[in-house]
Order: sequence, then C-alpha cells, then structure tokens
Amino acid sequence: MNLGLLIAAMALGQGAIFGVQTWLLANGRFELLSWFGTHYSFAIFGIILTDGGTSTILARDLARLSSSQDSSDEFWRSFCAIVVFRLSVVVLLGLAAVVYIVSVAADGFSRSYLLCILPGLLFWAGNPTGLLDGLRLSGIGGMTGSLAYVASAVALALVPNASPEMAGLILGAAFSGGYFLAVLTQWTILSRLGWAPRIKKATAAGLIPAFKNGAAMSFQLVPGQIGWRVQLALSAVYLGPETTAVLTYVKQIVNAVTMVIMTVVRVDFPGLVQKVSRTAEPTFRTIAEAQKTTLFCAVAFTIGAILVSSLSFIVPQSRFAAAAHALLMFSPTILTTAFSAMMAQGMIALGTFAAVARITAIGAAAGIAASCLLVGPLGLYAILAGELVSHSLGFALMHIDISRFSRLRGSRLERVAM
Repeated sequence: MNLGLLIAAMALGQGAIFGVQTWLLANGRFELLSWFGTHYSFAIFGIILTDGGTSTILARDLARLSSSQDSSDEFWRSFCAIVVFRLSVVVLLGLAAVVYIVSVAADGFSRSYLLCILPGLLFWAGNPTGLLDGLRLSGIGGMTGSLAYVASAVALALVPNASPEMAGLILGAAFSGGYFLAVLTQWTILSRLGWAPRIKKATAAGLIPAFKNGAAMSFQLVPGQIGWRVQLALSAVYLGPETTAVLTYVKQIVNAVTMVIMTVVRVDFPGLVQKVSRTAEPTFRTIAEAQKTTLFCAVAFTIGAILVSSLSFIVPQSRFAAAAHALLMFSPTILTTAFSAMMAQGMIALGTFAAVARITAIGAAAGIAASCLLVGPLGLYAILAGELVSHSLGFALMHIDISRFSRLRGSRLERVAM
C-alpha cells in the first residue's frame, strides 16, 4: 500500500512538473525552462536543507519507540528539538537569500522568486514526514508532499507569457503555498489518527543531539546537492542555454525515477533498522537483503530508461532526440544512485550519522573535481563522469566502514559474553 501510494505521489507531483516542462520544451521555451529548472532546483535544495535528513532520524526513533507514555513524551521532546534545529537553518537560508538579492541578483525573476519561496521553507520546518514514515504511513507522506509539486506545475503552465518579475512572483508564491498545504494536510491526518502535535520544552539535553545529528545528516545530503548545482553552473557557462535546458529536462526524468526508488528505501527503512539491530555483525548482504525491493526497482528502472531513450535512434530528427540521447547517457546513474542510497541507509540504521556525512562529502568533492577537469574536453559527458565517480567512491568507502563497524560491534559482544 505504501509503495503504491508513494509511486502514485511521484507520478502526480513529479509527473505534473515533467508534463509542463515537456510542453515548454516542445514549444521551444528554453529560456523559461532554464530559468525555472535552475531556480526550482535551488528552492528544492532549500527544502532539503531545512529538513536536513531529520525526518529519517525521527522515523528511526519512532521505529525503536516502546508503547509507554514516557517513551511518547521523549519522542515529542526530540521532535520539538529537531524543529528548533530546522528553524535555525531557515533563518540562515533567509539571511543568505537576502544578501544574494541585495548584492548579486541582477534579474527580476531571481529577486521575485527567492523572496516568495522563503515562507515555504518556514512552513516545511514543521513537517511531520518522519513521524508518518515511522508509523509506516510513508504513502500518506508522499501523497501530501506531492501537493507542493503540483502547485509549482500549475503555476509554471500559467507564466509562459508573463514578465520575468511576475513569473518569479507567481512561481515562488505557488512553491510556498504548496508546502503550506502539504504540511497542513499531514498534521490534519495525523491528528485524526491520534498523533496531534504536542509541544514539549526543548532543553539543552535535547538540543545538543538534535543539532549534532541534524548537522551530520545535513552534511550527508548537502554535498551531493551542491555537486548538482555546480554541474548546472558548469553547463550554463561552458555548454550554453540549450544544452542546459536539455540537461535540466533529462535530470528531471532521472531524479523522478530515483525519487521513486528513494520512496521504496523509505518503506524498507523501519524493517532495515530492526534487522540490523538484531544482527550481531551486519554486512552488505544483511543490508541488501533488507532492501530487496529497492534493488529490484533500481535494476528495472535502469533497464527501462535505456530502452525508452533508445527510441532516439528511431526518430533522430525529433525535437526530443537530444533529450533522449542525454537520457541514455545518464541512465546508469539510476543504478549507482540506488546502490549508494542503500549503503547510506544501512549506515544510518546503525546510527553512524557522522561517518555517512564524511564519506558523502568525499565522494561529492571527487565528483565535482572530475566534472570541472573534464567539462572542457568532454562537454556533457563530464557531468556524467562526475556523478559516476561520486557514487562509486561513496559506495566503496561506505562498504569499508560498515565492515569495520560490524567487526568492532562483534568484538564488543564477544567481550560482554565472556
């Protein structure tokens, strides 16, 4: 049920944006497509930073929660501390946006859009997605979250003939309105299920781990997101607006597919936590067995993307031929992204948040360096090379870390048994 709802949510939300982007591409509206793709990418980056992976922490806490009242109170204290962490991130993002608008932004679209998305980040600071995931209601979280995507898609369809300032205003307001509606709907559903929000005073004892674990989870997510933004900038500077529009369009497809896989990861996560908790020495095999559905989906979607993109050879003169060729190039990243995510979830289930952040940063830095060095001679293939380097290195380092952690835990259990 959860998996079906999450896939439906991706089809509704990402599908709506993809459909409008396809219409813009078919009509040659490359400038608007490039504007929206770049700015929306940074807006979603703000959403990711605001949550900072703390929803995964909440889902893990809830999956390990006992049924006692004391445990419930402890969970709500943890939730309130995490909201404080999220709000501090929103304040920093707001200050950065204001500085950018005042000193850097030269076009009306950027100024209008950035100002109007800030309320959306504030609303998202109170999202209960982790609570829904921990209650094994991730499908509901996905369906409600898709409302934000639909709002942006509807707005994008309305602005092709608007001035840059008005287009930015409409799209930014739709972004914030969509996230307000998503959070409101999530809390309404949870309240009817007996999980109305309870405010508990945040203490130093709760805030310290919330900021520590939240920062660690953020740094797990941030490097990869920065890498994609660097790739966008490299494409805009070296490859031109048309190639950047095609890249944005194709990455929308790849991201939609990988988001479906990530939803499967979310469904598998509570079971993964329980499996590694019961295993004395977790290995890659342990992690893979707990995420068989994720692995199957990754292989199936990769093959599907290759088959669909091969249609470009049948109609080589089509307006979509360049996009199909690019999709064929980037299809392998669906599989490498899934493998990296599976390993990362295994480490998170073990509670090694800082190690995941460190490894992800190393992999992202290597990928960015590869893209920067190769963009001149290889063009678009440099973007692909950067992603493959990042994913492969991250997977290898996480595999080594999990093996080391398992040996240490096994040794501790042996000493206790003696």
